[in-house]
Amino acid sequence: MFNAGDYISRGYHYLHNATFRSDKKLSSLMLYTTDLCDSACKHCLIWAKRPVTHLPLEKIKMIMQSKCVTRYTSVGLEGGEFLLHPEANEILAWFKQHHPRFDLFSNCLKPDAL
Repeated sequence: MFNAGDYISRGYHYLHNATFRSDKKLSSLMLYTTDLCDSACKHCLIWAKRPVTHLPLEKIKMIMQSKCVTRYTSVGLEGGEFLLHPEANEILAWFKQHHPRFDLFSNCLKPDAL
């Protein structure tokens, strides 16, 4: 849930980006990390996509080092089902240590894994 500080930060980013168009900063970033999914939703069909692709940890690190990503940027880790990513634990450990402002999006079919 957002608090007052989050809204103030987003407002600041909006004003900064409107004023300094060549030096924009992201308030949020969603990383679509994998196509794997165990939901088999009929409206999505991401689970049927082949070949399956994964965003590697090294590419995630490169994205996070971009000058538009700051320590205030909220990052969402998603995909089909993020926890099915082969490097999910390593990615979570990296975010916990280097960028703790992240959210994990899941379909919660395996609550023990969360």
